[in-house]
Amino acid sequence: MSTPESTDIRERRPAREFLSPLLTVATFAVLLLLGALVGLLSTTGAGWLTRYWDAGPPVPLLSAAGLLVFLALLYTACRLCAWGSRRTSGGLAFALGFLSVLIALVGLMPGGDVVLTNHIMHNAYLFGTMLVLVVSVIRSGALPFPAVRVPQANAPDGARPQVGPSAGARPWHEG
Repeated sequence: MSTPESTDIRERRPAREFLSPLLTVATFAVLLLLGALVGLLSTTGAGWLTRYWDAGPPVPLLSAAGLLVFLALLYTACRLCAWGSRRTSGGLAFALGFLSVLIALVGLMPGGDVVLTNHIMHNAYLFGTMLVLVVSVIRSGALPFPAVRVPQANAPDGARPQVGPSAGARPWHEG
């Protein structure tokens, strides 16, 4: 005999399996657009890193400190995108969006550079963001989610505890 509750769960399962890939693709599209938006705003803002460069000694130090803080925030944002999507490809989508806009804004026009010039701070921004995004994507795949130990109530003596995000789904020996 089957209860009405169990048939409802079985009927909903195909819809869930169908929607999961669609939601994953939608998540990556949103992360790609988010990366492009962040790249557009930050690259345009990076053009101002050298605005008052000739004003005196505190300005270059403040500009360099601001760039380091921005790079740390960019690293954290890319890692959060990978963590939130539970895949390295989430961080990769964010990084691709950011870098595509960065490369488009750095391109040379007949009249000169679009946003960034050949200044040491602009070069530090350009290569720093590329390095930070590459490292954050690589590190997001190197450090998986922490394992969760689930105690088994009816486990025989000497049985290993289940480890992982789907620990309660099936016994460890069927893995």
